[in-house]
Amino acid sequence: VYDRAIFSELEHVCDDCYNLYRNSRVASGCRSNCYSNMVIRQCMEDLLLMDNFEEYAQK
Repeated sequence: VYDRAIFSELEHVCDDCYNLYRNSRVASGCRSNCYSNMVIRQCMEDLLLMDNFEEYAQK
């Protein structure tokens, strides 16, 4: 099931991570495998969002 709110939140994380590193591989890697990858986890850690990781993972 597609949830726009969740997609928007995850997309925002990837956009912020891209803005942090300015690397297109970070942007595409963050979105790969429908956001289920180590890049988004690293992005969340770098953006100090790990407190929210479990919340995102359960969605």
